[in-house]
Amino acid sequence: MQIKDLCTIRVGYSFRSRVVDDPDGVTKIVQPKNISSDGTINFNGSVPLKTQVIPRSPLKKGEILVLNKGRFAAAVFNMPGNETWVTTASVMVFTLTTQKVIPEYISLYLNSTKGQRKLSSLQEFSSIPFVKRKNIEKMEIPVPSISKQKKLVEMNNAISKYAELTNKKSQILRNLMNSELEISP
Repeated sequence: MQIKDLCTIRVGYSFRSRVVDDPDGVTKIVQPKNISSDGTINFNGSVPLKTQVIPRSPLKKGEILVLNKGRFAAAVFNMPGNETWVTTASVMVFTLTTQKVIPEYISLYLNSTKGQRKLSSLQEFSSIPFVKRKNIEKMEIPVPSISKQKKLVEMNNAISKYAELTNKKSQILRNLMNSELEISP
């Protein structure tokens, strides 16, 4: 199915100038750097920027954020709490219009090798590669059953968790080795 048959697409908020933090701001901002190719939104221990902007279309849980300039990555917006969130204009926001897909599957597909190849084939160039909205709307993606989508998402989550645990174990072993080297005569 084409993406336009599964969701509507809008562009994030167009800030008039460089995004700067306003500690008294009422709206939090998801920036492109916060969208990881593993399908997560990550602030790397820092606090999200805030702005006084009150958007007409704030982000809603379950919407898919797709970075479409420079690099291509997608993540499902599921931030806790009831705060107002917005993203910048270099991010497209997909809002599902059907029950045939789950947002996590769309994000998983767009971040997959096959999805990345398709996005790359649609890219255009200026100084920074980008994909036009009309081209993404026409992009075909396979739509398996909901149960298969959920299994694929669970599998991806298990792979991510395994990689995280393996990295932690590797770091612990490296620390043990280094401490032994310091003790050795």
